[in-house]
Amino acid sequence: METLTAAQGGDDANIGAAILMRFTDPNNELDLEIRKLIVVLSGPFRGQNAPPPTPVTYLGATCSSLDVASGQMLDAHLTILSIVIPKVPAAFLITNLRPVFDSVARPLRSSSPIDQSTGCLVVKCIAQLFITVANVVSWSDVSELYSFFLDLANFDGFRVREQLHACLADVLQSFQGTPLLYLATKQITDLLNKYPLLVNYDENTSESVPSQEEKALFTLEVVNVSLSLLSTEDRTAVLVYYKSLLELNKFDVTSRISDGLYRLCLDPSADHSPQLLLDIVLSLCLFVTQHKIIPRTIASFLSAGVTKVYSYDRKMCEVNLPIVFDALKVILTSRGARKNHDIVPAFKCLINTCVDESLIKEGVHYVVINASVGDGIKSEPTVIENLCATIQSLLGYHRFHKDQTESQQSNRFCETQERFHNYKIWCRAFEIFSTMIDKLGPYSSYLMRGTLKTLADMHLLPHKEFPFKEKVELLLKKLVQICGFDAVIAVMPQEHKKLLVEINEMVSRPVEVIPQVLEATTVRVCKFDEDKARCKAKREMTKRMSDAAGMAKKMRLQV
Repeated sequence: METLTAAQGGDDANIGAAILMRFTDPNNELDLEIRKLIVVLSGPFRGQNAPPPTPVTYLGATCSSLDVASGQMLDAHLTILSIVIPKVPAAFLITNLRPVFDSVARPLRSSSPIDQSTGCLVVKCIAQLFITVANVVSWSDVSELYSFFLDLANFDGFRVREQLHACLADVLQSFQGTPLLYLATKQITDLLNKYPLLVNYDENTSESVPSQEEKALFTLEVVNVSLSLLSTEDRTAVLVYYKSLLELNKFDVTSRISDGLYRLCLDPSADHSPQLLLDIVLSLCLFVTQHKIIPRTIASFLSAGVTKVYSYDRKMCEVNLPIVFDALKVILTSRGARKNHDIVPAFKCLINTCVDESLIKEGVHYVVINASVGDGIKSEPTVIENLCATIQSLLGYHRFHKDQTESQQSNRFCETQERFHNYKIWCRAFEIFSTMIDKLGPYSSYLMRGTLKTLADMHLLPHKEFPFKEKVELLLKKLVQICGFDAVIAVMPQEHKKLLVEINEMVSRPVEVIPQVLEATTVRVCKFDEDKARCKAKREMTKRMSDAAGMAKKMRLQV
């Protein structure tokens, strides 16, 4: 590589020792290569009067030998550079930016294939270069290098692209407060025009089209990283474009849009049109309910997006809550819900944030009016009544009998899977119902009367078919405590009176916290995983201490 311009710099005199302390596993080939390389690089400074090598020294020496490194030795060089570069003075890096960049980027420019781990290290080193010089460099000095960095969004390796997204976020954060930010984000949004999504895409037409489609999808991932840092005008333009893309009804596109907007909603400083955001929320709800396909972050986005809209315009948000609840119901009852751990928190967030006293009292008012007209013309269900009806439908046990009958016709494995799926739905539904009655308070007997009967019906089922009787009893007990025995028994059919009398006799005992009760069913697996993780962490800590001692004894290195 080009010779680096000499400079004094680097206050981290013990950086070599710090690197040696980080990589101590004698069974890890990369750790061994890193330690060997540190020993070689620090060799000329081992004299009694020689000063310890500085970060600048390690940078120059590592870049000089990087051009001929390969395999694990190449990864060792890049790992050391990723640690050393942030320690090097920015003035020195600016003077030597191009030669350092060319040296670091060489593995990705090579025609020879490289491991994804190597690609990730290159991305990390390039990002460290941008971050270190962000406050003192001009755009003309980094624009070409930044373009190469963004082009890695289309790199043929998932891990490298993921590393790019993480590092790009850090780079853009370092550009905040400088003229670099606007130019850097503008270059990202320009990618949407460079790689547009094809509306009439047909994967069977030719081999070149899927490549274009993939580049367009990768571009969406990069744009998502910068959404919260865009100007309000550019962000609005991107959201309008996203809204139009949802009309394609493609899962890969919808999933990436959901990911990006969820990330955007988590940033309280990002301004955007509440109406536009709500339109996108409703489009995603329609996609879920029509196609029954669940993007990974959809539940979290619906929760965060609706909460964001609610903070701008309460009324506009409330009238659309039933649509969002119906979409969340589809997510919860789908097979993919087992992997979507955000669904219960999403329900809880919307209940606690968007269900207010005015909604509840409006619902109670119309319930009383409709009850007084008997068989006459009744008003349409209110927003809160629709929400309560959705939650009640989650507890519908009739589906369980149907699924069980079908599963008995299949093999034992399928039957077990079917039972587990239904149990997971019920456990989550109980938790959501508990949150709703906490919110409704004494009005639960008015707005959830159908659910009260459903719970009592569940309690009559044989234990073999329904192993949640204890949870139902605790929920009924909680309802009696909140609403009063008279209010609850007034809406119950005659066949459930005896059960309520028994529940009322237990009310004198303190009610257990419902989330703890619900954990009794689902947490056994979680507790096992938690204990397993704790034991694994303990073993790794012990192993690491042992490895460090073994490495020191084995190699007897001195820095």
